[in-house]
Amino acid sequence: MIPILIVDDELGVRESLKVVFSKDYSVQEADCMEGAVAKILETKPAVVLLDILLPKTDGIEVLRQIKAMHSDCEVIMLTALNTRELAAKALEYGAFDLVGKPFDVTDLRGKVSKAVEKKSRTSHTALPGSAS
Repeated sequence: MIPILIVDDELGVRESLKVVFSKDYSVQEADCMEGAVAKILETKPAVVLLDILLPKTDGIEVLRQIKAMHSDCEVIMLTALNTRELAAKALEYGAFDLVGKPFDVTDLRGKVSKAVEKKSRTSHTALPGSAS
């Protein structure tokens, strides 16, 4: 199963997302930056669902660290603060997308699926003779 990581300091959010994704993905979770870093090094997830507001740091800093450690990992930012500045900053640092809380499950599943597709396209080289 494809590994994904949920990083959110709210247990309820992590549990909800785990229910949504555990049928199709190998779901790991972390509640802080340190936990996220350890899980990324351990599991090399294809996709990280990352809360913008975390204790002691913000999600943008965690995003920067994720991209430094595991650059081809796709990161979808989760936030209750939907501002253009935040979205621009997240995308500037390499986020795949930004999703507002409360999130629409169907929309979020679609974005995770697209992020997984993008990661598999970029991490595998085309076979000789295959269509591009």
